[in-house]
Amino acid sequence: MKFQAAAIQMPSTLGEVDENLERADAYLREARDRGVEVAVLPELFNTGYGLCTHYASMAEDAEGPTLRYLRDRARAWGMLITAGFAERDGRHVHNAQAVCLPNGTVQIYRKRHLVFWERFCFRPGAAPLIVATPWGRVGLAICADMIYRKVWAEYRDRIDLAIISSAWPVFADRDTGRRHWLFGHVGPLSGEIPAKVARDLGIPVIFANQCGVTRTTIPVLGTRIADRFAGLSSLCDGLHAGAVRAGGEAAMLVKELTVHPKRGPVTCHFMSHSVPADSSFNSEPS
Repeated sequence: MKFQAAAIQMPSTLGEVDENLERADAYLREARDRGVEVAVLPELFNTGYGLCTHYASMAEDAEGPTLRYLRDRARAWGMLITAGFAERDGRHVHNAQAVCLPNGTVQIYRKRHLVFWERFCFRPGAAPLIVATPWGRVGLAICADMIYRKVWAEYRDRIDLAIISSAWPVFADRDTGRRHWLFGHVGPLSGEIPAKVARDLGIPVIFANQCGVTRTTIPVLGTRIADRFAGLSSLCDGLHAGAVRAGGEAAMLVKELTVHPKRGPVTCHFMSHSVPADSSFNSEPS
């Protein structure tokens, strides 16, 4: 099966949800016009990513405006849309990824491997998520999840497509370009790991990273870097073709990918309840 996929590499302004949604909407409309069937937005695309004490106030449950917006478009346009957002679940907040399907349902994956300051803002997820879709079985990961062998071992031979949303920084001063003495080698890995996963598992991988300025704070060491996100989003076609990769600036990559579903739909491993189609907005987007 062949389909058009898009990795949306966009900047997000920290705390400006309406502005970020408007920016994402422009990319999604362009994706629709270009015949894209599967579109991926970065980690925490709607709230922005950074050392922030206000994620709890910006967090939404499955009935919040961000997921209703995404669900509305996925259903009206017949697309699969995944996007990172701050999820509220009772008194807990998760760094999460929504999977919005054309039938109007939403399933949610929660980041399992939190780094640095994230541990003070978010509760880690507990399990992988496999979603049966018209494009095969999809496995999810968020940013640092992708560096752990165990994550991909759990997905091996069980998924046909991997999707990764990220807000991966460069770990270098954005003005001088000087890399951090300890973590400077980590930034370029965001451009390398998705392709390695695709080759290892033999499946396509869609990787969407944030771009633009940020400030990276490294605990214990007391280091604060006037940093920027690495970008380097990519579409990797597994065993069929080489990867296409973005640079460091805002971009939308579009490429035809090929999946070979080996088995029929599987039971999904839920990390939150799915949301039925009749809970979305009544109005259809133009």
